[in-house]
Amino acid sequence: MDESLTFLQNTPLFRGLPVELTERLLQTMTARRGAYASGETILRAGEPISSFGILLSGSARIEREDYDGNREIVGSLHAGELFGEVFACLEDVPVQVTVVAAEPCEVLFLRTEGLFAPAFTPVLHRFLRILALTEKLRHMSHRSTRQKLLSFLDAERSRAGSRQFDVRFDRQQLADYLSIDRSAMCRELSKMKAEGLIDYDRKTFRLLTDSD
Repeated sequence: MDESLTFLQNTPLFRGLPVELTERLLQTMTARRGAYASGETILRAGEPISSFGILLSGSARIEREDYDGNREIVGSLHAGELFGEVFACLEDVPVQVTVVAAEPCEVLFLRTEGLFAPAFTPVLHRFLRILALTEKLRHMSHRSTRQKLLSFLDAERSRAGSRQFDVRFDRQQLADYLSIDRSAMCRELSKMKAEGLIDYDRKTFRLLTDSD
């Protein structure tokens, strides 16, 4: 068995699947494969993507500019982990993070569209579970209540394709989802509304910008 295939069979996305299914999936979905030197950019914020990456070796860090323009490290990646999967599923929505090789590493990029073939339904279910957890961790990686809220609301805006959108949580559910205190969250939402950053009515939110 190919060394890369053996490795992939032990990752969360493919673990326990028949080898033949993994081989067919890779033949259908593989976009490209690349090697990166330490410090080299693997994925750059602002670029649209249609494939997600799996780190085959080495490690990488995930960076993002906060709402004040400061760059911060929001996560790290190790061999076997996925990245870019959230943005690869959002048509015409650019990547909001930059992924940089922390050491020499090799990456396999897979086309997201291939997951929707009926034969790959078991993999799709796993992918969606990973996707939901990854998105939640991305919001929670921010330090302040405001940053967590803005990260969540911006993701909801991207998903809806509009500055105005409905969220799927009530206030207590949203606080639980982001692991923040409900009272503190409500105070922060009120401040953001008073500052003209957002507007809301129950579950309907609108992100405001200078161009409004």
